[in-house]
Amino acid sequence: MIVSLSHEHDLDGLGSQAIIKRYFNTVEQLEIELYDAQYLNFIERIEEILSKKTLPDQLIISDLGFNEDFRKVFPVFRKAIRKGCFISWFDHHLVDKEVINELENLLSLYRNDFDKCAAEIVKDYYLPQDKIAIRIAELARDSDFNTRKFELASEIQTIIGFNRGDAKRKEREKIVSLLAEGDFENPWFETQLHELEEWVRAESKLVDKHLIRLDIDNLGEIVISFAKIGGGKICLLLREKYPHMKAYIGIDLRFNEITVHSDFINCRNFARFFKGGGHVMRAGFKYTKIFTNEGNLSSEFVKDIEKTLPRFKK
Repeated sequence: MIVSLSHEHDLDGLGSQAIIKRYFNTVEQLEIELYDAQYLNFIERIEEILSKKTLPDQLIISDLGFNEDFRKVFPVFRKAIRKGCFISWFDHHLVDKEVINELENLLSLYRNDFDKCAAEIVKDYYLPQDKIAIRIAELARDSDFNTRKFELASEIQTIIGFNRGDAKRKEREKIVSLLAEGDFENPWFETQLHELEEWVRAESKLVDKHLIRLDIDNLGEIVISFAKIGGGKICLLLREKYPHMKAYIGIDLRFNEITVHSDFINCRNFARFFKGGGHVMRAGFKYTKIFTNEGNLSSEFVKDIEKTLPRFKK
């Protein structure tokens, strides 16, 4: 049995999984079980997969970065590997060198390249010459590095953002399957885009309504907003409207997840301060009490942001 565990949030994560699925379905002709996760439930997912009576022959992790509390599953990894489970991890998030060394020594295979997206790394390993895998990786890079070359990448990313959470796992599995088959123009994508059009429009209006500007000492102006849409999408909307801000913070009300984008602070280190993670220019984390009972940003959250952001100026 082959199990793939990839990042739930984005096209790079699900694109990586699609390439892995394509390889095992078409080359090895083996079935594969699909799981996805985020930073906050990664440990839970690993324990779910590796606590079963029958271990997978392979567990393939992709695009999930590293938070310090992930060390909790190191003993679980060791036990599974001793029992014959081959565990590989493909990633491109910034990880401290000592952690890379630990993972390389612990896992059956660990590959991390900061200059590529995860789907490119997975493609290079499994299907370097496959045209469909190359296209998936191309779209994933466009979405993950925000180069905006392909409208299709933006559309699929929006569909993924629409289908977040455990209740939408089947929809994400469908996205992975369609990508793995190279069916990039499937009518289901158009149906999804039509269904989410009003959702995006309505939530985008709430981003404007909830917008808060803060002028922070030793940094400058930042902008924060929240809606029931991905925090990354909120940051992009804020950047379009306020291109000269020092940082953009978007809060996804569906999961109370906080995303920060900035060219002026190290977002990864800022998020790690709150036990989150991500990339230098974009990252995410959670916070215990973001809002008051009235639905406004709590003074504790605002003060923490104002106090902490300048510490991570580039």
